[in-house]
Amino acid sequence: MHSTTVRLERPEGTPLLAGIPVRIEAATPRDLEALDLEGARPYDLFWIYTTQGIPLVPLARRDVLFDEGNRDAETGQPAKYRVAGLVETFESDHQEALCERVVGG
Repeated sequence: MHSTTVRLERPEGTPLLAGIPVRIEAATPRDLEALDLEGARPYDLFWIYTTQGIPLVPLARRDVLFDEGNRDAETGQPAKYRVAGLVETFESDHQEALCERVVGG
């Protein structure tokens, strides 16, 4: 788990918002079972939680999030995640999204 900020693009290549504070946690095999993602590789799935409310542009399925503080070891570019499912919004508190790491991208 780590805390960082992300840049939001929708569709990829159209920046909408930067500096969104988030916490990124690796998904567990139990998460995969609960979400009917049997056979998915857990090391490529992550939960991303906003940590300071809901962004001005709320997260949505298929959004691309670029980690502004961490790099992809394969490319040297910012780590990249695509929102893989429906985003859960908790009133005005925060959002939770299951994301797939975009490998080498």
